[in-house]
Formats: sequence, structure tokens, C-alpha cells
Amino acid sequence: MPDDTPSTPAPATPSMVAHWAAFLRAKVKLTPEISMTGGTALITIGDDAVLSLTFTRRKHRWLLRLVEVSRDDETVSYTPGELGKAIAALTGREPQIPASPAVSGPSGPRAVTVLREKRTTVIRV
Repeated sequence: MPDDTPSTPAPATPSMVAHWAAFLRAKVKLTPEISMTGGTALITIGDDAVLSLTFTRRKHRWLLRLVEVSRDDETVSYTPGELGKAIAALTGREPQIPASPAVSGPSGPRAVTVLREKRTTVIRV
């Protein structure tokens, strides 16, 4: 007996989310899964390790907000700018732990003045 109740259509996948899913499919050679709830879209891809990209909708634009790689019981978060590192961690080309940023400038370690080498310029006439 067929069910005559109208079903709600699945929400259309935003073009930006579909673009990133196609990019990941080409890079990792696996088919990603896309799930959407309200103003949030989630792309997951992987077998042993899972890469998750979370997108949120803000003012009619979809933005990549969170990148995570999960392996066993360990989950490492990356910034959207570190997506390349996250893909490398997923494929096993890089360690799971993201590199800590180098500290420099005024917030970095202070140089000890005693260890600085004095340079003298000799002008010969």
C-alpha cells in the first residue's frame, strides 16, 4: 500500500558546501557525506580517521567555521586556514597534532643583552 503523505524535500546543498565536498573528494579519493541542520552544514569524510568541516550560514553566506580530524578517541581542531594541514593529517602525511605557532615580536622571548655580540665598525683612512 503506497504512502500518500507528502514528504518534505531535503534541503538543497549550498554551492559553497558542494564545492568543498567536491574538492575533498578529489584530494582524498573518498566520497564525503553532507548533512544539514538549519543554518549549519557538516561535511565528513574518511575511514580510519575522519575529517569534519563545519559551515554556518551568516547573512546569506556560508562560512567555514571549524575543521576537525578525529582518529580513535583523539580529536584535533584546526583553523579554516589550516585545512591543508588537516588533510595531510587525515591522509597520514603529517602528525595529528597541529604545529604550534612561532612566538616572535614583543610577546616572544627576550634576548639577553649580555649574549648579544657588539659590532664595531673600523674606518681606515
